[in-house]
Amino acid sequence: MNAYWIIFAVTFALSLGLTPLFRKIALHSHFMDTPSGQLKKHTAPIPYMGGLAIYFTFLIGLLSALVLTPTPDSGKILALLVGGTIVAILGLTDDLFSLSPAVKFFFQILAASLLIVFGVKLEFLPSHPILGSFLTIFWVVAVTNAVNLIDIMDGLAGGVSVIACLGFVLVPFLGEQSYVPLTAAALGGSVMGFLPYNYQPAKIYMGDSGALFLGYVLAGIALGHGYTQVNVVALCAPLFILGIPLYDTALVMVLRFLKGRSMFRGSNDHLALRLRVLGMTVPQVVLTLWALSISLGVFAFFLARLSEKRALVLILFLFLMAMLFTIFISSIPVDEGTHKIRESPFRVLLNSTKKSSPSRKKKK
Repeated sequence: MNAYWIIFAVTFALSLGLTPLFRKIALHSHFMDTPSGQLKKHTAPIPYMGGLAIYFTFLIGLLSALVLTPTPDSGKILALLVGGTIVAILGLTDDLFSLSPAVKFFFQILAASLLIVFGVKLEFLPSHPILGSFLTIFWVVAVTNAVNLIDIMDGLAGGVSVIACLGFVLVPFLGEQSYVPLTAAALGGSVMGFLPYNYQPAKIYMGDSGALFLGYVLAGIALGHGYTQVNVVALCAPLFILGIPLYDTALVMVLRFLKGRSMFRGSNDHLALRLRVLGMTVPQVVLTLWALSISLGVFAFFLARLSEKRALVLILFLFLMAMLFTIFISSIPVDEGTHKIRESPFRVLLNSTKKSSPSRKKKK
């Protein structure tokens, strides 16, 4: 266990140093997130590239760990790195050019398929390999986008991801799947070093390059085994560890579907934004959701260690609490008008250059 805390500390220190460097690069290159629409309410442009700081920290930390102490699961770790690189580039491209959902889903499915090839997949359906592969792809794509969807408030996605990483270090039983605690510790430290710059008031955003990358790696980590040594019900433990992003995504998608609205256009119907309607400040909302994420991680820890009957009682209790909470949270009135589709930073820069050009004269 000590080795995992060492990699956590190393990646934390590295990220703490790399994040301001990438902030300077973003400022110099005018790679900024400009306020627009109903969701982007920050008062001034904020630099992107926080996601690249997280990615490179994770990459350097994990490769260094593999060189120093090779593991039997090095192939699975490399698959996560390659797939994570694909998703990070996809997110960066989306930050720059605003890709369509179809393009993003295509590359996410490609990256998820790569995990299956290297053996990172759901194994509880050995007699139905095709169904198992389909569910693996669905899981990876769902978690990838779920983490991206909660990246709407300073420190929210990063903090929840750190808590999830710690959950994946502590909840599973350590065994042959050594890539789980190792990659979770490296990712957790990478995001932890980014958080001081992202907590309100944020000095840098992770962007889609960071949020999609975090979701993808967390989805791959969750596919590691080691939950069901005491009871088979503990197979649900990753659902609790990633409970906040998964719940928010399910809430938003179901409510939008019931109201006949597009599931791919952002609006103010997210869990965090509904809590803001209650009068909570951004830090209060973020800390509340961090606390809920920690609570769900604790539930996951006990779920993996209780007898099967007690684990079922725990799940039933959490299900009832979730239903009551959903009834309450969905009754909060929100302005559900979809926000303006953001322009890419390149287009914003191009438009501003054209407007300021002295050679362009207004026609009389």
